[in-house]
Amino acid sequence: MKRLHYQIHEETMYIVPIDNDGMIESRIGEAYGEGIECRLNPNKVIERNCRSHSQNYHARKDLSRTLTGISSKVPIIIDLFGSYIYFCTHSDRISENNWFNINHIQSYMNDEGMTRVLFSNNEERIIDISYTSFNNQYLNALKLHYKFNQQKEKYQKKEMSMQFQYPTMGRGEAARVNETIYHSYISYINGLEVKREV
Repeated sequence: MKRLHYQIHEETMYIVPIDNDGMIESRIGEAYGEGIECRLNPNKVIERNCRSHSQNYHARKDLSRTLTGISSKVPIIIDLFGSYIYFCTHSDRISENNWFNINHIQSYMNDEGMTRVLFSNNEERIIDISYTSFNNQYLNALKLHYKFNQQKEKYQKKEMSMQFQYPTMGRGEAARVNETIYHSYISYINGLEVKREV
């Protein structure tokens, strides 16, 4: 049975298009178990998952552009903690798009003008994209991962220095400070997106 929606999680490796009587739907590969089919096309799966992580897809694209300067086939951070970074093979205007989680790409190689991808669970898929293009998109996703983590570390160092100013806090007070840091971090990331729009 096909799902109407799919929630991306740490074991999600890829979201690729399948043709169902002229309708573009998705096949989703997970590190464990069989693949899952979803009635949404791959772009819609990504868009809905961005929304379920408190931001719309276009805001996520703007954040990626702000951090990396990449303007075409922009990789996406699904969640605000950078755990799920996906890159696409085509423009997001094309519903027959492939999305890959960089954490699950083990290797990839040229295969007669296309790209053979080996995933973390040793599954292989041949993708209809040149090795050069795939490599470029993968490197763009790594750049986003690096730049995002740079910003996150900068922010965390600043917050940690504030915590050390209050070394005698009890457990309850520390929990409140951690909750404040969490909300402050969310605001900081959202602020990066707002700066891009201004």
